[in-house]
Amino acid sequence: MNMKNYWIKTLVIILTIAFANLSHADVKQNASNQVTYFLDIINEFASQNDDKLRKEKSNKILKIIDLEFMSKATLGKYWKKANDNEKIQFKANLFKKFIGFIDLHVEDFKKIQFKEKNVKIRGPKLVYVNGHIDTKKIKNLNITWKISSKETKILDVEIEKVSLIKSQRLEMRDLLRKNKDNFSNFLKLYFKKNE
Repeated sequence: MNMKNYWIKTLVIILTIAFANLSHADVKQNASNQVTYFLDIINEFASQNDDKLRKEKSNKILKIIDLEFMSKATLGKYWKKANDNEKIQFKANLFKKFIGFIDLHVEDFKKIQFKEKNVKIRGPKLVYVNGHIDTKKIKNLNITWKISSKETKILDVEIEKVSLIKSQRLEMRDLLRKNKDNFSNFLKLYFKKNE
């Protein structure tokens, strides 16, 4: 091998590594920024009394989370059995439940603080933003935000190693099994139970 080819190959390898590192840095920074933005919007939503402004903030929240992914992951094989209208209803009710959770803990969400520990790329599609949150009542609660690297949307949140999606799945598992052939009935029963 002549020296010219050797140096060209070496330069290509160095440049590839450099660009990959820059790309990873951008993905990590975007994921970190999205968590900060999400918590800012949650804080604004929790601090708002005006219904119109609350609706605007909830629409912003909806754009940050991947409700389609969360619904599919929560329901698993049952998602395929649902028709388009049932899928729309499920997503709408799941989001309504999420907003209800914020309302239930509104004082905590007004004071929520996130301290980032690290950001890790997990394969080609996923980024973990790790850290802990402090609220008015709870301090140093470990949290992992799972973010899609492509769309920078929140896919799941793990608090003290308990996944939001997994806990939702467990909560609705028995009712889903009982109504496996009647998804509409499951929707009525599950979301009525959680009103």
